[in-house]
Amino acid sequence: MPFDPASIIPPPPPGRVETLEDYFEITLPDDYKQFVATHNGAVPLENRFDVAGLERAVERFLPIIQDVEGHPLGWLDLEVVASQLDSRLTDDEDGENINLVPIAAVLAGDFIVLDYREGSEHPTIGLWDHEASEDFAPAVTTVAQTFNEFLSILR
Repeated sequence: MPFDPASIIPPPPPGRVETLEDYFEITLPDDYKQFVATHNGAVPLENRFDVAGLERAVERFLPIIQDVEGHPLGWLDLEVVASQLDSRLTDDEDGENINLVPIAAVLAGDFIVLDYREGSEHPTIGLWDHEASEDFAPAVTTVAQTFNEFLSILR
């Protein structure tokens, strides 16, 4: 899959991904971690996919950045975006952490998410709809079973 080479930033420093996993109390899929190591913050040149009969487009994969202060993509950092969306990324009012992890921005304010609601071992890939989501009531449509499967459907 081709990406805009100018959009790719250096991979997260050692330990940063593990810090995120600890913070969210999840394990990121290996295929996603490999992607971030080589395509952190990438803009896909083949960015379109279909969901529920509509064509959607990925704007950019969210970067994982060590120090977001002053970084030009700091506002798009995975942890920053997750913090902003907070209770709209979980259906567990008693939980301390989200169970949907945003990994890519989609045109019109939506996000591709790793969906951990069915279990923490193998999250599915979903489209989170910002207009239909409310606090503790996220609206998500599954688009792929794995991260690599999601990449394969982009055109």
